[in-house]
Amino acid sequence: MESSNRLSRTGGLLLTDEVKKLTIQVRAPRGSDPGEVAIGYYCVVDGYVVLTDADGKRLGSDKRYIGSGDAHLIACRMVRNRKGRASASFNRPVSYPPLRY
Repeated sequence: MESSNRLSRTGGLLLTDEVKKLTIQVRAPRGSDPGEVAIGYYCVVDGYVVLTDADGKRLGSDKRYIGSGDAHLIACRMVRNRKGRASASFNRPVSYPPLRY
């Protein structure tokens, strides 16, 4: 019997009961801009942090070795880096200073 804290590979899916959720601040609130947070999910598999969706399905092939580090902090960095690539788009509000006449 496989232990419940291990991921099982089924049809390309990674499934586990231990999908952990994290929320990080991507952009601080400023003026009328409420800021932005990113929500991510991760699992720890054989000493590696793997980003997943809420159901435990692996996102991409990126993984980081934990070593003596904190899995939660490593996952936060991975989510921030992943979000950083996406935030280069024009899908975010632009803050302009007030107009003065």
